[in-house]
Amino acid sequence: MIPFFDRIPFLKKVSGTVKEMWLGIGLWGIAAGIVILLFAKDKAGCLLGLLIGCLLACVCVWHMWRALDAALDLGDGAQKYVTVRSLARYGAIVLVFAVLAVTGAADPLAAFAGLVGMKASAYLQPFVHRYLEKRRR
Repeated sequence: MIPFFDRIPFLKKVSGTVKEMWLGIGLWGIAAGIVILLFAKDKAGCLLGLLIGCLLACVCVWHMWRALDAALDLGDGAQKYVTVRSLARYGAIVLVFAVLAVTGAADPLAAFAGLVGMKASAYLQPFVHRYLEKRRR
């Protein structure tokens, strides 16, 4: 799939779609980082916030994949399992943003922009997949 990801043993087990989503989040992060470098006053705080948001998006994509993969084997308890996992994920997102807001360690708005990379990546994934498939041939 993506040569870099296949060199890390832990990532060999991760779905190809998740890896493509991570690549899309990375592309989103690069594009947003360029915009930050051009227009932001506090470049360091904004770039750190963007990095935190992109990493949070990558963790959320991985967590969704794990939760949905496990739920497929549960049968009747699947809906409750997915709901609990989703609430835990949302709680973690709120916790990260609360820490950023209280400490001022990074820009929460830039972190949100990084988290939005998860949504952008979902839209980019079919294009990334097609590009990687053409490149593999």
